[in-house]
Amino acid sequence: MMEMKGLDRLAEQHIREHQVRQLKIDEVEAREHAERLRSLAAQAEILADWRQKSINQAGPMGVLDIVAQDLESFVELFEHAPRCELPEPLELRRPVQVS
Repeated sequence: MMEMKGLDRLAEQHIREHQVRQLKIDEVEAREHAERLRSLAAQAEILADWRQKSINQAGPMGVLDIVAQDLESFVELFEHAPRCELPEPLELRRPVQVS
């Protein structure tokens, strides 16, 4: 009977140690994730600043190039978007007869 209480205590201790280790791992992962998000936000801000400076320096042709790039991105996004079936259009005009 005494041995069973010792095993129970040992099991509880092992569970607590595991929970503490898991908590530390979760905290480290949360810090790393937050750091990655900050890094990505900084990179995005640098890219946006660089893009705006490039547009300002390029003049009208630069603006057209940026519009073309954005249009190309939209077309690529649209090409990969899921398709949806639209209902048949209603006939709104009367048929025209040519005499």
